[in-house]
Amino acid sequence: MEACISITQGNVIPPLIMSYLIKASLTFICNFSDRMSTVDATQIAQAAGPAVQPLEHFFLWIGRYLKRKWGYVNNLGENFKQLEIEEGRLLNKEVDARREIERNVGRLPTQECNTWLDNIREKKKEIEDLKKRHQSINNNKCLTGLCALSSLLRLGKDIAKEPNKIRVLKDEITLGHLTESPPPAQYVRKHATRIDDFQTLIKSVKEAQDLLEDDEIKCIRILGLPGVGKTTVMENLHDKVIVTNRFKDMRIFWVTLTVKDCVEEIQQELSKQLGLKVEENSSNQSRAASISKELERKGCLLFLDQVVSEIDLRKVGIYDDHSNVKVVFACSSKNSGRICGLTRIEEVKIRALQQDEAQKMFNKQVNVDIMRDPEINDTAALLVRECGGMPVLINVIARKLEDETDPAVWRATLSQLQAPSSQLNEELEEFSRFFQLVYNTLKDTDKPFLLYWEIFPVGYEIHRDYIIECWRTEHLFTQNRRLWEIRDSGHRILTEFLRTGVVERGTKSRHYKMFELFQRIMRRTANRNRGSHEVLVKEACERIEEKEWSNAEKISLISHGLSTLPEDPQCSAILTLLLQENQNLRRIPESFFTCMEKLRLLDLHGTRITSLPPCISSLRNLRSLYLNNCEELEELPSEIGQLQSLEIFDLSGTGILGFLHKIEELTNLKCLRISFEKNVSSHNHVQGQLRDIVPLNKFSGLASLEELSIDVDHYNRKWNHIVDVIVEQVNELKKLTALYLYFPKVDSLKTFVSGSKSWNSENRQGDKTPGSCFRSFNISVGCYHQTNNCSSFDMLECSAEKHLRFCAGEEIPDSILQVLKQARTFELIGHQNAPNLSVFKTDNLRGLQICKVEECKEMNSIIHGGVTERVAFECLEKLYIINIPKLVHIWEGSKQHESLPQLKTLILKRCPMLKILFSRESGITQELPKLQCLEVEDCPELEEIIETGSDVRPLALPQLKNIELRNLPKLLTISKVAQMVWPSLETMEIKTCEMLKDLPATMQNAVKLRMITCTVDWKNGLVWPSQKVEQLFQNRFLYIV
Repeated sequence: MEACISITQGNVIPPLIMSYLIKASLTFICNFSDRMSTVDATQIAQAAGPAVQPLEHFFLWIGRYLKRKWGYVNNLGENFKQLEIEEGRLLNKEVDARREIERNVGRLPTQECNTWLDNIREKKKEIEDLKKRHQSINNNKCLTGLCALSSLLRLGKDIAKEPNKIRVLKDEITLGHLTESPPPAQYVRKHATRIDDFQTLIKSVKEAQDLLEDDEIKCIRILGLPGVGKTTVMENLHDKVIVTNRFKDMRIFWVTLTVKDCVEEIQQELSKQLGLKVEENSSNQSRAASISKELERKGCLLFLDQVVSEIDLRKVGIYDDHSNVKVVFACSSKNSGRICGLTRIEEVKIRALQQDEAQKMFNKQVNVDIMRDPEINDTAALLVRECGGMPVLINVIARKLEDETDPAVWRATLSQLQAPSSQLNEELEEFSRFFQLVYNTLKDTDKPFLLYWEIFPVGYEIHRDYIIECWRTEHLFTQNRRLWEIRDSGHRILTEFLRTGVVERGTKSRHYKMFELFQRIMRRTANRNRGSHEVLVKEACERIEEKEWSNAEKISLISHGLSTLPEDPQCSAILTLLLQENQNLRRIPESFFTCMEKLRLLDLHGTRITSLPPCISSLRNLRSLYLNNCEELEELPSEIGQLQSLEIFDLSGTGILGFLHKIEELTNLKCLRISFEKNVSSHNHVQGQLRDIVPLNKFSGLASLEELSIDVDHYNRKWNHIVDVIVEQVNELKKLTALYLYFPKVDSLKTFVSGSKSWNSENRQGDKTPGSCFRSFNISVGCYHQTNNCSSFDMLECSAEKHLRFCAGEEIPDSILQVLKQARTFELIGHQNAPNLSVFKTDNLRGLQICKVEECKEMNSIIHGGVTERVAFECLEKLYIINIPKLVHIWEGSKQHESLPQLKTLILKRCPMLKILFSRESGITQELPKLQCLEVEDCPELEEIIETGSDVRPLALPQLKNIELRNLPKLLTISKVAQMVWPSLETMEIKTCEMLKDLPATMQNAVKLRMITCTVDWKNGLVWPSQKVEQLFQNRFLYIV
C-alpha cells in the first residue's frame, strides 16, 4: 500500500506499471466507450476494497484522458484520407498559380505570392513527415510499450488537425492577382563610344541637343548613310540628356528596332518600362490607349534606332497633343524611315568625318611602330581618304592592317579599294568597293559561306549553330566530316567574317547578322556567280506568285506573314525552303511536297501547323528538318520514317505526345533535339503510358547519332520514371559527342558516366580521359527549383560549351567530379554540406570559365587556401556568389600566387555574415589583374571591401572599370589606401550605403571615373578631403530617386 501511495504523490510511475495501466484502460475504453459516462469510478473503487483506493483518482484521470484522445485513434484512417484530399487540392492550386505566373510574361510574382509558395514548400515537408509516421505505424500493427502508444496518439491528433491547416493555407491567396508590374527601369547609360577627337560627331550631338531643348520641336530625325555614325551620335545624345535637369521629369526610353512592322515592338518596350499590365491577347489599340494615358500623366523622350519603315506613332499610343513627349529616331533614308503622327520634325544630318578625324580614328587602331614606315604611312593616308570618312569602313580597314608590316599588302589593299563599281550610285561606291575587297580577300573555299547569307532577310539575326547546319545541309563543306568537326570549321569561318567586318554579332547571344548594305551588295555578287539558279527571297508581305516557285532552287519566306501555301507547287528543282516564323501558317496542303524530291532543307519552326501531310515521304533527299517551337503540332505521320536521308531533326518545343514510333528507321540521323517539357505534360497524355514515350530498344538503335538534346521541365515527375530507360539506351550510342540531358538523381548520372560507350571512348588525340571526346554537354543533376530570388547568369555568354549544374546534393560523388573535370561552366546550387569549392579538388576546377555558387548553407568560404595545393581557377572569368548564409571568406587563408589570373567579373549577393570582401590575410587584391566588374549587394554585415592594413600597391586592380554597391548598411570604406590610382575605373553605383562617406578620398586619383550613380542625400553626406577634390567630382554624379 505504501508503494502504491507513493506512486500517486508525484513520484515517477515505473514504465512497466504505466504500460499495464494504459493498455488496460485503453481496452476498457474501446469495449465500453459508449457506457463510460454511466460508470461510477468511485463505486468501482469501493467494490474493489480499500487496497486499491489510492489509485482511484489516477484511474479517473487516465480514463478521461484516453476517452478524449480515443477519437484521434479511432478516426485515424478517415482523417488521413481527408488529409490526402486537401493535399491534392493544395497542390492543384499551386500548379494553377505557377501557370499564371508563367503566362504573365514581363510581370513579377507579388511578395504575398512568393511567401505563399514558400509556405507551401514547408507544408509539403510537414505532410511528407506525417505520411512517413503513418506508414511506420501501419508497418507495426502491434502496440507495445509506452512509446508506441504515445506516438499513435500524437499522430492521430496531428493528422486530425492538418486538413484544416491545409485548407487555411490554400485559401490564403486568390488566383488572378499573383503578379505585378516590375518597377520602372532606372535610366541606364548607353556608355557610348567616346567622340572627344571627332568634332564632326560632337557638332551633330550638340545640334540634336539644342533641338531637343526647343519646346516647339517634337521629333528629330538623325539621318545618315549606313556606317556614318548615327547610332554613336544617338548614344552620346542619350547619355548627355539623362544627366541634365532639363529632362529630369521625363521618362527616357531606347528601342533598337529589329523588324519593319515595329509598332508592336515599340509598344512592348514602352509597356515594360512604364510598368503597364498587358493582357496576352490584347490588341494594338488597347495597348496604345494604355500607353497614351500613362504618357499624359508624365511625358517621355523616346530614342528609336535603326528605323527602316514608316512608323505611325498614333498606333503606338503617342499623339501630337501630348504636351511633354519627344522622339529622336535614326534612319538611313527619308524614304525608308519615316515617322507619322507628330507635326514638327527637324533633321540632323550626320556627315562623314573630316580627313584629319578619319586619320586619327585609323591611327588609333594600327600599331604605332608600323606607321613609322614612310611608305606605309603615305599609303595609310590614301586608304583613309578612300574610306570616305565612314567610321565603319575606317575601323574595318584598320583592323585588317593593324599588324601588317609589308608595304606591298598595304598597296594591294589600296588598289582593291579604289576599283570602280558600276552597280551602285556614286554615293555608295565606297561600300561596294569595300565589300568587294573583303570578298576577294576570303579564301575561295570560304566565299560560298558568305554568299549563302543572301537567302536571309536583310538584317535578320541568325543563330550560330543554325547557319552552320544550313551550310552543312547545302554541302558547302567539302568533306563529309563528323558534326563536331563541321561546327568547329563553321566557328572559324564566322570568326573570319566578324574580323573582316561584313558580319557582326546580333543583339541575342550567339546570333549573327550581316550589315544590311553589305548584304544587298552581296546579293549582287551572288547573282553574278550563281548562273541560272534562282534564289527567291521575299521580305515581309511581299507578294509571291505561284509561278515563282517553279523557277527557284532556294525559297526564303521567313517572317513573311503568309497564311496559305500553294496546293501543288511545281518546283522540282528546289533545294531549300525556309518558312519559319510565319505564325499565321496553320496548314500544309496535302500535295504540297509532292514535287520536291530534291529538297534538302525544310524549316517550319515557329509556325502554327497542327500536322504534316503524308506526302512528306516524297522528301527522300531531305537532310535537315526543323519543327521546333511548332507548339500546336501534336502528331507526325507514319511516313516520317521514310526520310532515310534525314540527319538533323529538331522537335524541341512541339506539342507532340510521346516519341516517334518510326525513329528506328531514321538510320542516318546525326542530330536529334526533342522536348519533354510539353510532351509529357500534354493535355493529351491523361491516359498515356510511360512506355509509349520512349519505345524500348528503338532509341538506342540510332547508331549514327552524334548529338542528342532532351529539354525537360524539372517539375515533371513523370520524367523521373523514364530517365533510367533513356540513359540505358543513350549508353549504347557510340558516336555521341554532344548531350543535353537532365538527371533527377546522381544514380542516373553514375549509370551514364560508368556505362556510356561514347563518354568512355578515346578522343582523336588518344586521350582516354572519360568525357574528353565530348565537344559539348549541358548536364543538370538534381531538381532545380528556380525562385524569384535566384540569380542566374547566361552561360551562353561564355565561349565554352560544356556546362554542369549540380543541385541539392549532400555528398560529392565521383560521377560529378568526372563531369566537372570536363566542364567549362559550373553551377553549384543548394549543396547541403560543402564547406567550400576546394573540396571538389583543384584539378577538377582548372578548366572552369564561369562558376556560380548559390544557396549552399554550410559553405563558409569559396576557396580554402589550406586545402588548395596549387594555383586555383586558372581560367575562371566570372564568379557568382549568391545567397550563402554562412560565408565569411572569399578566400580563406593565404592565396596561391597567380590564382584567379583571368577573373573579370565578381558578383556577390545576399551573404549576411560576410564582413570583409578582400581580406588582408589572403592578399587577393594583389592577384586580380583582369577584374573589370565588381558587384556587391545585400550583405548587411559587410564593413570593408579591401581590409584595412592590407598590403595594396597603388596600381592594384588595374583593369577594374565598374563598381556597384547596393544595400550595404554597415559599409565604411572601399579602401583606406589613398595612394590607389584606380587606373581604369569609369563608373560606380552606390545605393543604400549610408555609412560609406570616404569615397572622395578613396577615389580622388581615379582620373577616368566619369559617373557615380547615387542619391542626392548620400552625395550630400560625403566627407571631402579638400575643396579641390569636391570640385573635381561635381560633374560626375548621376542622381537616382
